[in-house]
Amino acid sequence: MLRRMQMADSEGPRPTFWIPTQSTEDPNRFEFVARQSACAGPPDRQFLMGGVSMAAGVHALETAIGRPLLWATAQFAGGATLNSRIDITVRKLAEGRTVVQAVADLTEDGRSVLHVSAALGGWDDSEGRQFLNMPPVPPPAECAESHEIPFSRDDNLAGRIERRSAHQDDATAEEMVWVRVKDTGPADAARLSLISDFFLGAHTRTRGGRSLDNTVRIHALPKTDWVLNVTRMSGFAAGVAHGVLYQFGEDGTLLTTASQTGLLPPR
Repeated sequence: MLRRMQMADSEGPRPTFWIPTQSTEDPNRFEFVARQSACAGPPDRQFLMGGVSMAAGVHALETAIGRPLLWATAQFAGGATLNSRIDITVRKLAEGRTVVQAVADLTEDGRSVLHVSAALGGWDDSEGRQFLNMPPVPPPAECAESHEIPFSRDDNLAGRIERRSAHQDDATAEEMVWVRVKDTGPADAARLSLISDFFLGAHTRTRGGRSLDNTVRIHALPKTDWVLNVTRMSGFAAGVAHGVLYQFGEDGTLLTTASQTGLLPPR
């Protein structure tokens, strides 16, 4: 197993609200319960956030395959509500000397909730290079708290997320915001997948929209508490928003490149 996966899992408290339970009979099967801490929305209509379901799928893939994530694409096929029981099935598509292609399907009573396609593995990172630099922004401590997540409570997902705004401009459709999930330890692929799903919060026109997909490509996993989400909307067309999102660690290391399409909310 690659060193970067060991680094992500070796220190600090571990999150529990997005980690599924692995079957003792079949290592490719998992169960995930949508507890309060994994859900958002008004008290009478709480739903499992898509980023949490993607994080659960990514964790299941890394656990079942035993290799670190290279990239994952999630297709949000259906929603799930508070206390839903989600079955996760991991399946290998192809396996080479260094990379495994695999999928994870999340279902509730046979109904598709999420489909994740992924590649896992890689080799020694001796030729690793970073070409994209982190934009010059103030550190998290010098940025104002952002309260864009509605229905925030101490016991739900919004209450577990801390955001500090470094830059936001609707005219250029760009947002730079520091994000961390409280009390979850250092960054790993699952956590980065979760917080990359805040893509639609970057523009006032897209807030309240619904994600159709999310792709995350892992570059590096250094130890970092805060993650800078740099979101750049590409444009709106046919009732959807397209764009890209880059994640950086506090030291400027590029963590991921992500992209997403989301439905624009009704006016």
